[in-house]
Amino acid sequence: MQDVWSIMGRLLCAKYLACVVGLVFGALGVFVYSVEVFATHENDHRFFVEGHITDSNGHGISNAKVFVRAEVLESGVTAFSDQSGAYSALLHLHDVDAGKAITVVAFGMTEHITADFDPQDKETERKAIVNFVHAVSSAKDSNPAFASRAYLIWGIVVLVIGILFGVVSRKLARRRKT
Repeated sequence: MQDVWSIMGRLLCAKYLACVVGLVFGALGVFVYSVEVFATHENDHRFFVEGHITDSNGHGISNAKVFVRAEVLESGVTAFSDQSGAYSALLHLHDVDAGKAITVVAFGMTEHITADFDPQDKETERKAIVNFVHAVSSAKDSNPAFASRAYLIWGIVVLVIGILFGVVSRKLARRRKT
């Protein structure tokens, strides 16, 4: 038991205090606050623009950027598609905004829709669906695993460069000592 307290005492000395505080906050961030928390508005203030982004073959395009802006808002909302190509953007619209114009942009293609909902209905989810089909070059379609291999290759290159940097810097440090 004495060894545990001596180790704890050494860890808490000023030299290691920053490390201990960092570990505590890191653990709190990972274990306690890892649940996704976000604020949403009441149903009568939410308007979702949802849809899918697919290639010309009908396959979903992941990580595609979609920009959605209502004419009554000063700024728009940027959403990204998931692995299946689905996206969802949340706009804060009030009852008086029914019928207002909404612009949806993806891959340079623009769709204009209206915020079509009944202001008296406070229960039904308010949303519009906008799908995009993006023509992708045949070279990319012919080899869908290319992107995965490229990330693997670049990862290995960065790893090798990091190891070489560590080895060279250590040798230089030893030369400076002698």
